[in-house]
Amino acid sequence: MHTVPSALATGAAAVHGVTRDQLRGPRWRSPAHGVHERCEYPLDLRARCLALQLVLADSAVFTHLTAGRLQGLWLPSALPAAWATSVPASLIASVPTSRHTAVSHQDRRGVYVRRCAVPAEHRREVLGVRVASTPWTLVELAEDLTLVDLVVAMDSALQLGRSSRRALESAEVRGRRGARTYRQALMLADGRSESAWETVLRLVHVLGGIVDIEPQHQLRTEDGEPCARGDLWLRGTRRWAEYDGSVHRDPAVHRRDLRRDKLLARIGWERYGYTAPEIHREPHQILADAETALGLPHDPQRVEGWLVEYRRSSLSRPGAARLARRLARFERPAPRRRSAHPA
Repeated sequence: MHTVPSALATGAAAVHGVTRDQLRGPRWRSPAHGVHERCEYPLDLRARCLALQLVLADSAVFTHLTAGRLQGLWLPSALPAAWATSVPASLIASVPTSRHTAVSHQDRRGVYVRRCAVPAEHRREVLGVRVASTPWTLVELAEDLTLVDLVVAMDSALQLGRSSRRALESAEVRGRRGARTYRQALMLADGRSESAWETVLRLVHVLGGIVDIEPQHQLRTEDGEPCARGDLWLRGTRRWAEYDGSVHRDPAVHRRDLRRDKLLARIGWERYGYTAPEIHREPHQILADAETALGLPHDPQRVEGWLVEYRRSSLSRPGAARLARRLARFERPAPRRRSAHPA
């Protein structure tokens, strides 16, 4: 029995016994001009990329936000609606620049194709999808992300093992748009953060001038046995600063946190937990807490180093709006169709 693939190039449909009228029916959806997907299969980014590869040039490689999503990088949570879904309305790919590359290719709905070559050493194929390497993905993201957002993405690349620091350093392209941001982010990146908000909390301290810190500090007993670990140790003190996200409200995690807090209290250590609203609204207090722990005189101007970058980043409303405007050029939404599922 002949099996119809999950995705078809329109021109190849007849080979699989699928007529044009059937492609226009409720059992098929068209994510981009010239390609159709069977609606019985759930939306999936990898599957969408595989479908679009059927109508893209063999030289095309998925890059930028699409590659970042495929690689599981920590991308801004405030992405515009068109990019915030599990399968964005438009994907981003790159093809080499040549005199044979048609300008009109950028108008294909469902995918924005950049005429920007991905170096051969940064081309990968992962589970059948042609994708830019993680270092090159970050080079491209640096064109549009601000410093804080890019450091978060870099931290995830290091933490998840998608790249090494040496590979990130080798990928830098001086003079390219975003190169300065990339270079600054590389100086601030630290792969020990275990979540995006841990990175943000670290940046509050570092950009506020509190640099003598150690992420994921391991506390040991007198016998050298590990007994507790904290997000951010203020070196020279007995203080940890930690990000308290929703995961800490899970009953099992909460019980573990309480046991650890009692252990820390018994041996004279302190744990200061901070939430996202505090990072948004009270960064001055976070830095004041660090000053107290370190025995530093209070400097009300210290927080400005963080606030400058915070206001630029997607964490702030103006920063999120600016990011949305920058990403708008990539949007190639597919037109609405009738119900994607058979009656």
